[in-house]
Amino acid sequence: MAKIAVALLHYPILNRKGETSATAITSIDVHDFARSCAFYDVAPVYLVHPAAGMHALIDDMTDYYLNGAGGDKNRARKSVLQAIKCVHSLQDIFDEDDYQLWYTSATPPEGECVDPAKLLKMEGKHLIVFGTGSGLDVKNMPKQNGWLSPIEGVGKVRHLSVRGALAIYLDRMWR
Repeated sequence: MAKIAVALLHYPILNRKGETSATAITSIDVHDFARSCAFYDVAPVYLVHPAAGMHALIDDMTDYYLNGAGGDKNRARKSVLQAIKCVHSLQDIFDEDDYQLWYTSATPPEGECVDPAKLLKMEGKHLIVFGTGSGLDVKNMPKQNGWLSPIEGVGKVRHLSVRGALAIYLDRMWR
């Protein structure tokens, strides 16, 4: 059976002007990504950002639960947050483990997209990459194995929050 990991990419991403940029890591992303992944037994949960200050923020945020009083008060949160790994780049992830790489997007490039449920039937380790900002800057990223099918909405906005998209993709994998 396949092993699934996820990465929340904060660099390289595109800004609203289509330029390569970075976004800030937010506490809600950390907790929601970790919790959704724990619900579906997906790990590790990589947070990708090149800035040491962002890594320090995550360390401060998670330390209360992983090493402090928060972990004693809320053992479930401690368990969930243990899956979080901060890295500086996607290359750091590949230096640690050998993954097949899958990208997500509200507007993937032309061509065939893979239904997320098919990943579980594929052998090996799979890394699903979620972007922030205005999407992944694929020109400055490693070549992917493929793109996962986009989540099609019917409302007034073009795409979901990254936390919402993660939950839907994970749920679709186990349908």
